[in-house]
Amino acid sequence: MQFKKETYSSKAAEFIRNLIRSGELLPGRPVREALISERLNISRAPIREALLLLAQEGLICSEPQKGKFVRSMSAQEIYDSYAVAGILEGAGVAQSICLWTEKEESAFRDVVRRLDEQVNYAVSLDTLTEIDEAFHSALLAACSNAHLIHLAHSSSSSLAKFLYYNYWRTMYTPQEFRERHHAVAEAVLSRDVQRIENVLRQHYEDVGIRLCELVHGK
Repeated sequence: MQFKKETYSSKAAEFIRNLIRSGELLPGRPVREALISERLNISRAPIREALLLLAQEGLICSEPQKGKFVRSMSAQEIYDSYAVAGILEGAGVAQSICLWTEKEESAFRDVVRRLDEQVNYAVSLDTLTEIDEAFHSALLAACSNAHLIHLAHSSSSSLAKFLYYNYWRTMYTPQEFRERHHAVAEAVLSRDVQRIENVLRQHYEDVGIRLCELVHGK
């Protein structure tokens, strides 16, 4: 595998991300610069740059005498990350639902329709990742708090999903996925602020609990 010089570190970072997401490089396992350098047929310098970038993203950790390794999360960290994500998104939607016009509601209903269509052909959650992201992005379409949106979208729940993607993709059947998102959609379209916050918090907490059970067996 060969890269243009100016993209060595960025391509190496993407390569390592793919190793993590695919489960080839598991949480807690060491990251060997020499092996990655050999597989990509590039020097170790851009590999180090890539690992620094991934450390900033929270995917890679480093400790004296232990070297660099893929981050792992305890059951409590996984659960807490999803609980926080639910609080943030719930607050964002509750605060901005009064600003929804026909445009936002129509766009949201369209995402729900597309979700239903894709679920009919899905055999696992692998093929529903993009529509899942579109669904949650549509929820915050009218929110003017850019900082809250950034925190909601970049919360450590996203990190947990990435690190443990092979578990995440098997957590629910496509039909369960549809039912869970329909419950959220019904709450949102009711425009009942308290109901929206409660349903979204529960939605995320349920994911956190399920992922903890799969990853840590509890």
